[in-house]
Amino acid sequence: MTTGINTSVIGTTSSSSTSSTASTTNWQQKKSDFQSLSQALKSGNLDAAKAAYAQLAKDDPNAVKNANSPLAQIGSDLQSGNLSGAQQAFSALHNGRHGGSSSASASSTSTSNPTDTLGNNVDALA
Repeated sequence: MTTGINTSVIGTTSSSSTSSTASTTNWQQKKSDFQSLSQALKSGNLDAAKAAYAQLAKDDPNAVKNANSPLAQIGSDLQSGNLSGAQQAFSALHNGRHGGSSSASASSTSTSNPTDTLGNNVDALA
């Protein structure tokens, strides 16, 4: 009987570990996609920005789902060839995530869940 219990616990632990690894890998991929988009926009490379945005949308469709989101605006600007607009939207997104007064940042941090640069909840235990 003890062996059956140990097997069950080991199986559960292994499953949790696999799920955690997949989540970490998924988050790392989204981070890499976002960095690629950032680099392409900073360098002014429209084709690379379109490709990076397409990869980001593929890897995290929820990030671009909301038509009013800054990421959706970036996609719309890229689709229409408006590199300057995409750069401005990205700048606004970046400043919105990292800017503002320190007191506003401190209060929002203490009352909300941690999020990645795409606004997705992340596991703060990692």
